[in-house]
Amino acid sequence: MEPDRQIEIQLGHMCNNRCVFCVSGQRTERREALPLAGDPVIEKLREGRARGLRKLTLLGGEPTIQPEFMRVLRAAVDLAYEEIVIFTNGAKTARASFVDEILETGGNFTFRLSFQGATARAHERTTKKLGSFARLVETMGNLRDRGQRITVNMCVVRSNFESVADFPALLLPYGVQQLHLDMIRPLDAGERTEDEMRAMLPRYSDLVPHLEAMVAGFPAGFDVNIGNLPYCVAPAIAPVIHHDGETTFTVSVDAGDDLSEPWDKYQVKARDKVKLERCRECVFDDRCSGVYDTYRRIHGTAELQPVTRARLPLVDPEQRLFTLHAAPLVGALRAFAPSPPFSTANVHVDTHEERVTASFARQGGGSLHLELRRPGGGAASTDRFSLHLVAASAVDAAAVALLREVFARLCAAIEARVHHGVGPDAAFHGPARELTVRDLDPRIGACLSRLRDHAPFGALRWEDVTLERGGRQAAVALRHEDGTGVTLSFAMDGARVRGSYRLDREVTEPPASLVEGVRAAMMALRGLER
Repeated sequence: MEPDRQIEIQLGHMCNNRCVFCVSGQRTERREALPLAGDPVIEKLREGRARGLRKLTLLGGEPTIQPEFMRVLRAAVDLAYEEIVIFTNGAKTARASFVDEILETGGNFTFRLSFQGATARAHERTTKKLGSFARLVETMGNLRDRGQRITVNMCVVRSNFESVADFPALLLPYGVQQLHLDMIRPLDAGERTEDEMRAMLPRYSDLVPHLEAMVAGFPAGFDVNIGNLPYCVAPAIAPVIHHDGETTFTVSVDAGDDLSEPWDKYQVKARDKVKLERCRECVFDDRCSGVYDTYRRIHGTAELQPVTRARLPLVDPEQRLFTLHAAPLVGALRAFAPSPPFSTANVHVDTHEERVTASFARQGGGSLHLELRRPGGGAASTDRFSLHLVAASAVDAAAVALLREVFARLCAAIEARVHHGVGPDAAFHGPARELTVRDLDPRIGACLSRLRDHAPFGALRWEDVTLERGGRQAAVALRHEDGTGVTLSFAMDGARVRGSYRLDREVTEPPASLVEGVRAAMMALRGLER
């Protein structure tokens, strides 16, 4: 069982917004939301630390308007929670003095801001609170000026979804580090009529162009994620869709504003979802928890069409969802029986980092660990995957032989086209590099890395790598489709690397594809762009 990681505690339902989708605003408007006593909350904080929980989220309603908020916050700091997330609508944190009061407690904070639209119009027609957008923008400025970590959340409803493409322009100037959008969960919306639910719930397929524009507007690497959108509706942005998260225990308030016992957040949130029989055909089946039953009742399920394995390359040609494409590779690894001195691999699929890891135990002690990732670089690569040696107790002839054997087996399993293959320099190209620096001059290793990173070279097929003179000289054997062999050689000459190429036969009128391939390889060797 995964260790407990974090706890979130709802500090009552009191809120100064009236969001169209939220039970807290509804209960506050009905005068059903009460101030929460601090002592029971602090006791839950102690229980959480006793269980080894290290991260805390305080949410509401609006937690900062609770009379006991600062007392609870100081208690959390005193209990040494490593990170305290304050989930706020920004009404009070728009005052710099209040932010300073929070920071004076000495805690390590993340401020999660509840933007309910990327424009003032969208946000305020969702929160039903004039001026709430400007206060959030003021909050971002206060937090940025104090070097605080800022993240943003939005619940996707009809009144705000068309604004989301404006998020990059809104958030990036303030150094926001994460944006999370979540599909509304009907059971969290309070007591709503059928007409209110229909007015609130957008059709998922209507969201797609706006979400795609939003994702495209952020720079590569920005942490944007979308919760509970069916993958099949928007496969082009599937890498940023998620249906769960890290293990979270939630302490909420009941109808009488009493604190509940901790419950598993993501397990509970999946209880009112449904999946269709045809979902079993979809490559996202294991990742997707389905759609909310209320959504199914209102909008139907015609838009939910499975992404089959045959269709996957069409919707994800860049293999950003590598582990989905790698299913045949995983099967081949698990069935693979390596030659001595290694034993059968322990295989793990990491869908968060989109990589496959395999660990081989070595007879007499020691091990070897490799990863499969998207094509490009590494110790070997094809048009379907790349192989990386990440750790090894020893990189000797037996280890290189194992890598060659694994690579050949995987290539056969999916009929992959080899870009560059395993050689005696395998450990140089990745985290295990330090294991073989003594056997391979790092300048020669850098030349090999450039070649591997840029391969393939047109019509030239990579055949092998040889090392000589204690790793101070290397040769890469390539072969043209007409049978002509090309050898790229480079060796240390004093402090410099000198490179050259030769053909294994005289060619009076070399085909253009041969010339272009050699030129591309030499340019890569020199560190130039093709």
